[in-house]
Amino acid sequence: MAKIWVVDDDLFYRKLISEALRENNHEVVAMHNGMNLIELLTESRPDLIVLDVFMAQKGGIDLLLDINQMMETRGEERIPVIVITGDDSADTELAVRKAKPSRFMLKPFSKEEIAEAVNYLLSTYERRSRRNEAG
Repeated sequence: MAKIWVVDDDLFYRKLISEALRENNHEVVAMHNGMNLIELLTESRPDLIVLDVFMAQKGGIDLLLDINQMMETRGEERIPVIVITGDDSADTELAVRKAKPSRFMLKPFSKEEIAEAVNYLLSTYERRSRRNEAG
C-alpha cells in the first residue's frame, strides 16, 4: 500500500482519482489546493503525488518546481509526481514538461488509466530504490 496525495481543485477528478487509487489498495490524502503542500512535506513524505496544473491559489507547475527544489535541497530522491490537466495547449504542455514531472496526463482519463499510471510509477521507483540500496 502506497501513500498518495491527490491535489486537484476539481471535485469530480479528486473523487475519481481517489476512488481509483483506494480500489487499488492505496492510502489517499485528497486536497482541494496545494497551499499547504510544501508545509506538509516537511512533516511527511508521500510515495507519489497527483497534481493538477490549474488551481486557484497556487498552480501545479509552481508546486512541482517547489517540490523538486525541496527534495534537491534536502538531498532526497525526488517524489514521483503525475501532473494532470484538461488544457491540451502546446504552451501548457511545454511548461509542464520543463517542470519535469514523472508523468503528464491529459483529462479526461478513466479510473483504470490513472491507477495504471500510478502503479507503474510506484513499481518503477521501487525498483530504482532497491537498485540504489544494493549499491
